[in-house]
Amino acid sequence: MARKKKKAPKVKKPSGLYRTEIGKSGLNWSYLGYVTDEFLVQLRGSQGIKVYREMSDNDSIVGACLHAIRQIIRETRWTVKPADPNRKIKDDEDAQFLEENMRSMTHMWSDFISEAMSMFIYGWAWFEQVFTLRKDGKVVWKKIPLRAQSSLERWEMLDNGETVGIWQRPPPSFDLKYIPLRKSILLRTESRANNPEGRSILRNAYRSWYFRKGLEEIEAIGAERDLVGIPTITLPEGMKTEGDENEVAINWAKKILSNIRVDEQDGILLPHGWEFKLVSSPGAKQVDVSAIINRYAKEIAISMLAQFIMLGMERTGSYALAKELIDMFYVSLEGFADYIAGAFNRQAVDLLFRLNGKSGPLPYIVHTPIRRQAIRDMADYVAKLIGVEAIALNDELRNYLKRYARLTEYSEART
Repeated sequence: MARKKKKAPKVKKPSGLYRTEIGKSGLNWSYLGYVTDEFLVQLRGSQGIKVYREMSDNDSIVGACLHAIRQIIRETRWTVKPADPNRKIKDDEDAQFLEENMRSMTHMWSDFISEAMSMFIYGWAWFEQVFTLRKDGKVVWKKIPLRAQSSLERWEMLDNGETVGIWQRPPPSFDLKYIPLRKSILLRTESRANNPEGRSILRNAYRSWYFRKGLEEIEAIGAERDLVGIPTITLPEGMKTEGDENEVAINWAKKILSNIRVDEQDGILLPHGWEFKLVSSPGAKQVDVSAIINRYAKEIAISMLAQFIMLGMERTGSYALAKELIDMFYVSLEGFADYIAGAFNRQAVDLLFRLNGKSGPLPYIVHTPIRRQAIRDMADYVAKLIGVEAIALNDELRNYLKRYARLTEYSEART
């Protein structure tokens, strides 16, 4: 007896209740377009941008950590993969077109990656896609320039907290300009509550940086006082420190005490009866300021997963420990590079092909691994696999190994 075919279950279309967005992201922001999710006022908006700029430009530990991040990510190579993994780039017109766009902009692709890494400092980076029409009628990228974080005026956001654009006041004219998100690229280190400002990787280092900065200034002042002595002025006998008749003289003496410096041009002319001298420091300090400063420096490096840069500054530490720390650092950078590639493919590559009337599966941009094995280890591994006939040495493997060792870059221009 023939079995009856089961009817496919009917798929119910979602009703209006399920299609309607009821909740909101929960991000703290005002209808004026200002995000106030940061609980420290000094790190909000333009104030926060200035603080993070000072941290990245003035602090040696923060600068070293950021330099390590930038140089490692800049060392990666970015290539195009066809939508169909079984096809090669040269056989895929769309992949060729995307690769041509990467190489034919008015700036290099590496410049875009370099500016994209400004999101590590400020938590976000905004790029405007500028297109032009090629002679063959295709729309191509002319450039993808960064819109500096310092030019931010406010955000354009919908009622549910979704960002749809940015308002900026760029110098030198400081005219108000609006850039919609649909022709832009927004990169963020984090997207918690859909915050357009992301979260700076320097955020957790701020407290340690703040105290370290203050202690360094105190240490410098203390060192100067220890070397040259504490300036002291003795007033003439019988001169009162209170009263309008002596106020000018007392203020003049205070100004001398605060501004005196011992150098080749020092010298003071005092009225009759006044006495000036430098009092030496009474002895050793009870608090080791240098140890506290070094502790804060470690905390800054730890907050950025770059504590390995401190290993050579002390007697402690081992190769195994350094390797574990570096591996963790590389894993975090791998995640950031994956995010940059994914965000670019979704926001830029998709728009490029839509403007050219192309939809469906599209080619995409990928990067080489951040963490690279030593060439000697790779060669030994491949030799062993070939020895047991686990793999065969063919042209594809040869080309991959040459690219891995970057032997082909001597004759090829870098992107």
